[in-house]
Amino acid sequence: MDNFEEFGKRIDEEITRLRKYLEKEIAPATEKRTAQVLREASEKLSEAAQKLEARVAARTAQAAGQGSAQDSSQPKP
Repeated sequence: MDNFEEFGKRIDEEITRLRKYLEKEIAPATEKRTAQVLREASEKLSEAAQKLEARVAARTAQAAGQGSAQDSSQPKP
């Protein structure tokens, strides 16, 4: 029974050591990389939004220009 008890204590110690390693070494690096990825994604989304807004503005300007051209080409009563 002593061996089983020692085995259990050793596993507990290793799990504690692993958890500390993960918290001190892995988590900060992962969080740093995640923040970087989020910033990059944010930039890409901003670029995509700007392109969409430019397309909408171009269509609106084109539609307004066609509307004016149609109005001027129509004979007045």
